[in-house]
Amino acid sequence: MKKQKALPALLLIAGVLTASASFAQHKGKSKAAEPAAPAAAASATSPYMQVQEWKKGDRLPTEFRDRQYVIDDWKQYSLPAPRKGTHWVGVGAQYYLVAPNGVIQQVGAGT
Repeated sequence: MKKQKALPALLLIAGVLTASASFAQHKGKSKAAEPAAPAAAASATSPYMQVQEWKKGDRLPTEFRDRQYVIDDWKQYSLPAPRKGTHWVGVGAQYYLVAPNGVIQQVGAGT
C-alpha cells in the first residue's frame, strides 16, 4: 500500500523539480532580447527557397519532375498544346515543356 502512495508523490516531486530547473535556466532572458536572424538571410541559405530558371536544352532536376508540378490545363495558362510525349511543368513563375527524359524543349512565361 505504501508503494502505491509513494509513486504519485515521487512523480509530483520530479515534475516540480523539472519545472523549477527549466524556469531557472530562462530566468532573466526575454525572447525580445534575443536577436532574430533576418528573413532574407535565412532564405538565401535555404536551397528550397531559391527558384532557378532553366533554358531550352537544360535537364529539369528530378525534384521538379514530380506530378505536383505538371500543368494539365495548359490553356488556362495561355500555353501552346504540348507535343506528343511532352508535358508542361510549372516552377515558380516559369513554365517548361519537358520531354520524358527531363530535357526542356521549350520555355513559356504563360499568364
